[in-house]
Amino acid sequence: MELAIFSLVFFIFAAFMIFFGAFKIIRQGFCGLVTRLGSYNKTLPPGFHVIVPFIDTLDREVDLREQVLQLASQSVITKDNVNISVDAVIYYQIINPYSAIYEINNLVYAIEQIALTSLRNIIGEMTLDDSLSSRDVINTKLQQVIDSAASKWGVKTNRLELKDIDPPDEIQRAMNVQMEAERNKRAAILNAEGARESAILEADGKKQATIKLAEAEAQKIRLEVEAEAITTKAYIEKLKEAAPTKEVLQMIYMDTLCKLADGKANKIFIPTESMTALGSLAAAGELFNAKAERN
Repeated sequence: MELAIFSLVFFIFAAFMIFFGAFKIIRQGFCGLVTRLGSYNKTLPPGFHVIVPFIDTLDREVDLREQVLQLASQSVITKDNVNISVDAVIYYQIINPYSAIYEINNLVYAIEQIALTSLRNIIGEMTLDDSLSSRDVINTKLQQVIDSAASKWGVKTNRLELKDIDPPDEIQRAMNVQMEAERNKRAAILNAEGARESAILEADGKKQATIKLAEAEAQKIRLEVEAEAITTKAYIEKLKEAAPTKEVLQMIYMDTLCKLADGKANKIFIPTESMTALGSLAAAGELFNAKAERN
């Protein structure tokens, strides 16, 4: 009786182990590598799966998400023999789980070493100035080298970024002095350009002011002339309304000419219609001579 009970318990336990050993759940973002009697059989995607107990084995789950690998700061010598410290970050992703697990013993360590070796080679072909100003070029070249070497491991490099490139302290101080001098130079140039622009604007303003004053003076003179012309014409019209004799008109005309000759009058306006009323120039000349003899 006891043997029968023991056999039943053992059977139930074995069935339980077989039942639960046959069911596998793969998490999202992972895949499962299944081996059959020690050799690779298949890759399981995320979800619920059934395998053959004691024959098939879920060897391991592989993370297919993007991974981040930080390279520790490394000492690198540039082409002009300057020792600089460089560190970087690599973003990679496994695209072939079989190769990543069975083609390389330590994937992370392999990627790290190929990255450091390639980084030394790339920067060793560049001067310090080129290294500091060509981060994108270094990133691109380094990513290409890592992809070429890691493709057989089922790995793809999505992105690579150089974090810091630190030259020695004495070179850093010299660079700071140079940058300060460059900033002072740019400030002096900007100040000189500002002063020049200010002088140009000031001169242009004075020029425009002079032109405006001249235009205003000319306008004033034109208005005075027009006003005087209107006054003279009105005066002549008044004379016409008074109906003076021919001789009186001639005397007024000659008196005006005398004032003009003496400098007492600087402007005279003779409407063309008044010439008939004043008579001929010959008669005016005789009266002018007679007046001159009396004086």
